[in-house]
Amino acid sequence: MKLICIFLILAGTAQAGEFSLTLKDAEQSALAVSNQFRSAKFSAEAAAAGAAAAGSLLNPRLSLEGSVRYNAVVPAIAMPAALGGGRPLGDNWNYSVGPSASWTFYDGGSLRSGRDSARRSAAARSAEAGNARRQVLLRARTAYFQLQLALERVYLIGENLQLSLSQLKDITLGAKAGTLSRLDEIRARQETTARRRDLLLARADLSAALRELSFATGVELPAGAALPLDARMAGRSYGDAEPATLFVKAEPYEAILSRLLPSAKGGLDKELPSVKALEETALAYKASAGVYKADKLPRLTLGARSSLDYPNGPNLYTFMQNSASLALSLPLFESGRSAEKEKENELNSKAALEKRDEAALAAAKDFDKAQDAFKALLAEQALNIEAVDDAAEAARLAYAAYKAGGGTWLDVESANLKELQAKTTAATTDAEILMKLAILDNLTGSVN
Repeated sequence: MKLICIFLILAGTAQAGEFSLTLKDAEQSALAVSNQFRSAKFSAEAAAAGAAAAGSLLNPRLSLEGSVRYNAVVPAIAMPAALGGGRPLGDNWNYSVGPSASWTFYDGGSLRSGRDSARRSAAARSAEAGNARRQVLLRARTAYFQLQLALERVYLIGENLQLSLSQLKDITLGAKAGTLSRLDEIRARQETTARRRDLLLARADLSAALRELSFATGVELPAGAALPLDARMAGRSYGDAEPATLFVKAEPYEAILSRLLPSAKGGLDKELPSVKALEETALAYKASAGVYKADKLPRLTLGARSSLDYPNGPNLYTFMQNSASLALSLPLFESGRSAEKEKENELNSKAALEKRDEAALAAAKDFDKAQDAFKALLAEQALNIEAVDDAAEAARLAYAAYKAGGGTWLDVESANLKELQAKTTAATTDAEILMKLAILDNLTGSVN
């Protein structure tokens, strides 16, 4: 039966594939598939096009205009027979075609304010796209760091399981030889079973972390992601553990740390996209208020036209007609519409500024909290490293003392568990350090 299990394990390992993904690849994939980011980009591009269109209204407009009309009745003028009799005052068909130019010479700044409002709105949409990009990257990084932690837990439990299997083998041989007790053999087997259970649960957590990473980045997972193992565990035996069909490899912790570590020395971004978007929105509302304020003032429009017309009054032939115009309009009564719209936009501007200030304070709070937590985690990790070294040494000495008859199996079991806990705690702290650095990177403007 054991030979069959070993054969199945080896066969599963031979057929297993490897899934490898760097943090940079995960980030790029997340940006490529994020509906939120793409929607924000399209909105920014649309707003930029709208701003360009609004600015064009300040320039003269040239167009080709034409008209044709058919009159069923043509008026005529009665004339004496000596003068040729009655004469029609035109023709049934009338047409006019030619270029026309117009330019709003003065409007109290309405068009200019409209252009400024559109530009500010475009800047706000662009800032929102930048903020969406940062949020997508932060989610992708968080999912990646969770995957790294899940991989490390699987690896550490696997190493502990291998140690338990080795010690169980020694104790079983000692029990058969009569040098060790049957109770110690049972306890050693119980510890090994507990580690097998821990490994199975850790592999399930690793599978869940893979699914979360796939969801956050859009990376398609290969088959066999149900109970994967760390790539460092390939080719190793873990007793009767469920064979893996997928081995997962992540970017080394040190490489990511060196990339993100400079963000811990930076300051809070003064042009934080989430804050800038609200500020630009407030300015857009302010400019819109200027549009309605100017609508209460006179508007002067210059016009010019050159056309080919037919007929020339009673003369039935085409002729060129050149004309110029100056139009003046002044609103006299509109039930207070412009004043109320101006007030509405002024209040919306103030509301957006309040939101901006709140967002800036929240960002400053998050930045300070991340800085404080990062410093505390560094200090904690220094203690964790000492604890890992001590726990490893204690586990080695406890087993050596047990083999020499100077200790109990409970001492060995406790020392092994403490070593696993110390290493797991250190791995968890590593992941938390990266997550705090990702937050700082998101807030310092060094996201790339």
